[in-house]
Amino acid sequence: MARFDVTIAGELNLDLILYGLPEHLPPERELLADRMMLTLGSSSAIVAHNLSALGSRVGFQSRIGDDPLGRIALERLREGKVDVEKVRVVPGATTTGITVILHHQQWRNILTYAGTIAELRWEDLDLDYLADSRHFHLSSY
Repeated sequence: MARFDVTIAGELNLDLILYGLPEHLPPERELLADRMMLTLGSSSAIVAHNLSALGSRVGFQSRIGDDPLGRIALERLREGKVDVEKVRVVPGATTTGITVILHHQQWRNILTYAGTIAELRWEDLDLDYLADSRHFHLSSY
């Protein structure tokens, strides 16, 4: 029997969502949001978290920086009962990516710093770990 129902390899980052912003964003002015949320982001991590919440045994592989954003993202997956033993934490100048979403009534601005999202390489993947499942999902490689 496979260790996991699903294994996933892909990006891992957080989303910072700001609400209550004006429709027009004038340059060089500080604008105040009325609410914010720092949440698990990235399509692959969200899939992993949600499949686990539905009762699937999920293994996850990615690459993050050795920084606070990476640690928070990893903890969010752990709290969701996703196995993250194979997530590679790398030191260096490139830090974990983040997406900032400026939420308006009818539209959004989406700004992303890719960081380690753009650094995931074949060498980061443990193929035996990924193959130990009934289904494999690859996202944002």
